[in-house]
Amino acid sequence: MTLAHSLASDHMPVPAPAAGAGEIAPLCAWLAEVFIAPPSAPEIGAYRRGEAAAWLASLAADPDFAPGAAAMRQALAGEGSDEALAARLGTAFNRLFLGFGGRRTVVPCESAWRGNGRLYQAPAAEMQHLLARADLSLGAGCVEPPDHISVELALLSFLLVSGDPGTDAMKERLQGWIPAFCARCLEEDTTGFWGGAARLLTAAVAACPARDEARQDRHTEERKAR
Repeated sequence: MTLAHSLASDHMPVPAPAAGAGEIAPLCAWLAEVFIAPPSAPEIGAYRRGEAAAWLASLAADPDFAPGAAAMRQALAGEGSDEALAARLGTAFNRLFLGFGGRRTVVPCESAWRGNGRLYQAPAAEMQHLLARADLSLGAGCVEPPDHISVELALLSFLLVSGDPGTDAMKERLQGWIPAFCARCLEEDTTGFWGGAARLLTAAVAACPARDEARQDRHTEERKAR
């Protein structure tokens, strides 16, 4: 299996997540999309008026996810066109994550938050090993390092769905650097969009079930489907 530069075709809504693997996994996959690139004008249209709007509304109805979802919905509101908002969020994304903000850049890679803070260090090599272990690889068009937040979230989602023994270790890995990353997002994001996503990310990782819980949730869902 390959993790391409775009982890899904679009922001597809799924049922409101709770503390089960079947719900947290798609939330993690969606957040991987949020942090890998700014939303396009059509995606903003979906967030404002389409099925993705219902997805955000469902998150806002859950107490654990309400603060983050509310911040993202507020960032998407307003009378400006989808194209104008896409341009503003694109500029904000470049400043926030791609180095355009200078020292205020929030680097979305684990290496920046562990050890000496230099990129492409041990976390990147470790993630490359974990991807290979899961028979995953980065797509040819992927320019992000293997310890990018979106890659790590995509891997966690995959492990949750498959009930892999490495799920708990991957959750602990994210918990080791996500709090600092999310705190900086909240400090530096002026739009509220990625600050809200950071709140959702914090809640999602906290709600991520242990492997045995995930396996039990999956078995319960399978019994219900019979």
